[in-house]
Amino acid sequence: MNRCGAVTSKTLVFLLAAVGVLRAAAAAVAPVTDCNTSPGSGAPAPVAAAAVALRDTLSAAQRAQLDQPLSRASAIGWSNLPVGIVPRSGVRIGDLDARQAAALRALLTTTLSACGLKLYDEIRLADDVLAPLDDRHIGWSGGNYYVAILQSGGHHLAYNFAFNGPEAGTTPLFFGTEPIRFDAAGAAHEPLQAQSTAMAALAGALAAYADAHLPGTYTDVVKGVVTEFPAGTSGISGTDGGFPQTYPTGTTERGVRYSRLAPAAQARVRAALESYLSLPGEALTRAQLAAYESPEALKETYVGYAGAVDLSARGSYVRIDGPRVWIEFIVQPAVARPADIHYHALWRDKVADYGGDVR
Repeated sequence: MNRCGAVTSKTLVFLLAAVGVLRAAAAAVAPVTDCNTSPGSGAPAPVAAAAVALRDTLSAAQRAQLDQPLSRASAIGWSNLPVGIVPRSGVRIGDLDARQAAALRALLTTTLSACGLKLYDEIRLADDVLAPLDDRHIGWSGGNYYVAILQSGGHHLAYNFAFNGPEAGTTPLFFGTEPIRFDAAGAAHEPLQAQSTAMAALAGALAAYADAHLPGTYTDVVKGVVTEFPAGTSGISGTDGGFPQTYPTGTTERGVRYSRLAPAAQARVRAALESYLSLPGEALTRAQLAAYESPEALKETYVGYAGAVDLSARGSYVRIDGPRVWIEFIVQPAVARPADIHYHALWRDKVADYGGDVR
């Protein structure tokens, strides 16, 4: 896996560089087409320098938008819903001039792996494909995304990175795409190809195990943003209002244990894990991957699926549930073209969400 960078701070840096090409700089910045290109340095200092360099390009008003306090309320303010439905704080990337956009690109290039930067580019392109269909004004647009330190927001991509906190944090990490495949800028794109392929391969292997099938019906990722609340409760609609999350315990309705799988199926579990962990820089994910794939952790890891194992139908769902790791993949009906499908994917760390520093 080719990966990159980090950022230095006593707090949390939440970078959501989401869908839609930044039109002010699109001509000057070529999208990443090869996930195997060289990543960033992987060291905190270069990312911190890139963050300062971005801030130095901003006006006083933009800096006030960029700088956000670290609190539970600000940390959970990400969403997979468009900004016309859930407004965001921070600097709107569509308002950046070419110099500012280049500084943001430098920060992302230093912080993300090549795979993570490619995902960023392709998910933005996907939203540009949807923009002409936005007759309900829900906010599909390349410019309707926000960056801040602590926080930012947008649609279908949430990169949460924590530095110098109790834990090295890369989660919650949400990503999705609609459409799942498309042509843009003279090329074919499939933003979640690596993850959908890995999760479909895992589901196909799990089909041989009766207890791997998860009961119930799935309509979205289970531990993502909260859009509805039970009677008598309250929360922030459309954000991570369920944090801190609670997770299944025991052995029922969690799927099959990793230790019961054949070696080939076990390899598919690890490949699926690594397809998600390939997105942030290696300096951020090295310890997490070692923790998730330790023999002790894998012994207590469960995997399960529901729906079509090839992820061809709505409601198809795959999950990896370990002592620390929680990974989901869901197939949903498309919004712009309801006859089609689109994907949501989520990675959470049960210990290190938001750097383990916000409760």
